[in-house]
Amino acid sequence: MTSDRVVLVALAVVAAISIATALLLADGSTWPAALLGGLAAGGATLWGMLGWLSSSP
Repeated sequence: MTSDRVVLVALAVVAAISIATALLLADGSTWPAALLGGLAAGGATLWGMLGWLSSSP
């Protein structure tokens, strides 16, 4: 992967983790539950982005 794609994937994963964690905290979740949910969202984003970028030319 080129460095542009690596930066794109990294930013998307960080954004997904941040947004999901903030939304879970705003909903009243505890810190550990919010972080686990955020990391799950980041992992799903990472998996999806890598699959999407590997299939594109």
